[in-house]
Amino acid sequence: MEVITLMLLAGSLLGLRSGLFLLVLVGKRRMESTLRRLVRNGPFLEYFTLIKKIGIRDFMEAGFRAISGKMLERPFGTNRRLFYMDRIQFNPVCFTRPPLPASTPIKTEVVLGPKAQKPLTIRMPIMVGGWAYGGAVSLKTELALARNSMLTGTPVNTGSGPFLPEVRAVADKYILQYSRGYWAKSEEVLRQADMIEIALGQGGWGAAPKRIPGYKVTAEFAQRISAIPGLDVLVEARLPEVEDFTDWRRLIERLKTVTGGVPIAVKIGGTHHLEKELDVLIDGGADVIVIDGKEGGTHGGPGIILDDMGLPTLLCLCRADNHLQKRGVRGQVSLIIGGGLVSPGDFLKCLALGADAVIVGTIAALTMSNVQVTKTIPWEPPTEILFYNGRKVKEYDVEQGAKTLSNYFHSCLEEMIVLTRALGKKDLQEVNREDLVALDRLYADFTGVKYMEAKSTANWSAATGSDFGESGVGG
Repeated sequence: MEVITLMLLAGSLLGLRSGLFLLVLVGKRRMESTLRRLVRNGPFLEYFTLIKKIGIRDFMEAGFRAISGKMLERPFGTNRRLFYMDRIQFNPVCFTRPPLPASTPIKTEVVLGPKAQKPLTIRMPIMVGGWAYGGAVSLKTELALARNSMLTGTPVNTGSGPFLPEVRAVADKYILQYSRGYWAKSEEVLRQADMIEIALGQGGWGAAPKRIPGYKVTAEFAQRISAIPGLDVLVEARLPEVEDFTDWRRLIERLKTVTGGVPIAVKIGGTHHLEKELDVLIDGGADVIVIDGKEGGTHGGPGIILDDMGLPTLLCLCRADNHLQKRGVRGQVSLIIGGGLVSPGDFLKCLALGADAVIVGTIAALTMSNVQVTKTIPWEPPTEILFYNGRKVKEYDVEQGAKTLSNYFHSCLEEMIVLTRALGKKDLQEVNREDLVALDRLYADFTGVKYMEAKSTANWSAATGSDFGESGVGG
């Protein structure tokens, strides 16, 4: 009974799950003593009101700022949601278009950069975004991503990290990120990529400069990027080789020549200047555009950038697709979207709104750690099994991680196939705005999806030119 009482008191202050974790962490006796003092001396109500007003995350982060006096870096991005995918729903069909039987095969593969000399074909329209070795994740994590590439027919993305020959040897498809750093840019390295992704920004960081702290620059990592062990490495806000549009165009042309014509993608974060940015990318010769909305995750980023910069994923997707159509390059320039996407419903809705494929990050980290987090919790956070220099990295099982991640991919794909059949479509890429309905007028306005409205049978018949009796469906 005492344990339940302590949980309720801790839960009132921190939320039930946090209270339970705190109880396990500090022990029953110490917790009991602490809570009795809180209640007896009177600050209980004050703390309760304060945390309810500010929120536990901001409460804790303010404390960290007060102690360190330094910029905080929070993993996994922002938890703020400005737009919600569930405000848009799919329309099942019965007579407007016949749904397809379970035996009907559904096409799932996607061709990225169809106008490139060597387009990249992937087995399903789901990919893991760029994860950097050294600055973010461990070599074991990268190897698990490479193994997932083999199991799912999707690419592994180097992120802003160095080229890893051992990962390239395992991966089925390989995207090399041409970053704002100085490494992984030799012709020998570039030729080993199935697609080059020029990284100008992302949802979780924008185009802000990054610093890899010296403690991460081990002798092994320093050798891979030609750095000095123990010294910080700065990644600037801009590509050092690009000063104007002429340089930009020349860079893309050189990458196409060196690689023999693989697609050249460009990755940016969500911005209100989106259409102007897209014009520069398109006119520069990009084959693929990757947009990471503000909900995009990161291994660690400043709270102000994560919470207060960038446009939401859903809004970016709709504006980008509209602009590509306006420019007349839809079907020539591929569009990839990411940022806060977690479910097969999210993925298929993005395809319906114009994306050719989606990228995931946070949910991939969750699924590829899966049951293995028992090696870290409750004494260490789950990231300690995936992140570079994590305390439990050596205990990570690469094969198990790849298997659980690929299971997640295949599970999502299977559900997307089931829904596509219910829409009467034979290809995931055939799903479009006409298959959606908006439950909110605001969403209808910016997505171009029809708003739900009550229609009489007469209005429906007039609009479609069909009649149950004449069609033979009715009695």
